[in-house]
Amino acid sequence: MKRLFEMLLAALLLLPAAVAETGVRYIDGGNADRVHLRAAPSAQADSKGLYFTGTGVILIDNAGDWAWVMIGDESGYVMTEYLTREEPVSCAPWYVVDNPSSTWVNLRMSPRLDGMVALRPENGTAVRLLGETAEGWSHVACEGVTGYIMTSLISPIGETAETQRTTILSDATGEGYIHQYTAPNGQAIYFTADLEHPYITLEDVNFDGLDDIVILTFSGASNGWYKFFVYDAAKQAYVYVHQYGDDAGLVNYETYPEYGLIGARASNGNAGLLHVWNLYRWEGTDLRLIRSAVSDEWSEDVFDGQTYTSIIHGDMLHVVVRDHTKDYDVSVLWELILPKEDAMTRDIFTEEQEALWQGIR
Repeated sequence: MKRLFEMLLAALLLLPAAVAETGVRYIDGGNADRVHLRAAPSAQADSKGLYFTGTGVILIDNAGDWAWVMIGDESGYVMTEYLTREEPVSCAPWYVVDNPSSTWVNLRMSPRLDGMVALRPENGTAVRLLGETAEGWSHVACEGVTGYIMTSLISPIGETAETQRTTILSDATGEGYIHQYTAPNGQAIYFTADLEHPYITLEDVNFDGLDDIVILTFSGASNGWYKFFVYDAAKQAYVYVHQYGDDAGLVNYETYPEYGLIGARASNGNAGLLHVWNLYRWEGTDLRLIRSAVSDEWSEDVFDGQTYTSIIHGDMLHVVVRDHTKDYDVSVLWELILPKEDAMTRDIFTEEQEALWQGIR
């Protein structure tokens, strides 16, 4: 397909000067993520397919409100207002090869069953869906090749858990399984998980408009531990996210895009009365703890003149909110010690949350 693209572009350069602007353009649907490729220069003409913002086209002729373009092996008309010289951020979603009748599919250069086969990607291979023809073919980018796969043989990545798309390299004794996962860009991702079949999803967790990799590595009765690999556009690679102070993973994470923060909340017993709530701020591709709220049984150290003894009061609750924004200087923002039975009737969670978010929202 790349060779065909180059040949068509070379041919365009030889066209008479009278022909209006030609060359490479990109689809930009504005508020719409896809635009129609029409059989004729009219909004009432039959649609030959829908193509996502960011898809490259060859502009053959531009006359008024409509442009005659080539997209892959298909030609047709797109409204001129939906074409741009500058490549926009792509809206093309990631899919995976999913052939129920075989372990692979044919990626063809043309949307026909007799089209030349360029690749035979295996099930689970990630493809970028650039568009879809009216005849049931998906125009995709896969491993550097652009071509066509029957739409029925690919599935959206985000719809189901990716429980079968990792390779177990070894059983790290006491540390779980060492997994290898092929990211949407073809990069090999390595991680350790207690789960033999970890749950993997794509989500923009650092709020930069690009999907990142989220992996559920361990699941308990009330808590799940997650690891992030965020996409670094400058490096064009996924990078493991470290948590300063605690790199075990995020428990029951929540995203707060309006504040640019990640939250994590672990339930440690007593129907959530014992818990830890953390707030993290992004620093590059890492997370730094900025606030913490811990609710636990109150313990105190008693000195008898010779030694200290730690005494845990199982009927008392100690709730403390700390600020971690200053290096080596953790300050207490709010603290409360009270009987557990009083905590059930007093709304300490509201007080705790107000202190946790103090000065943030």
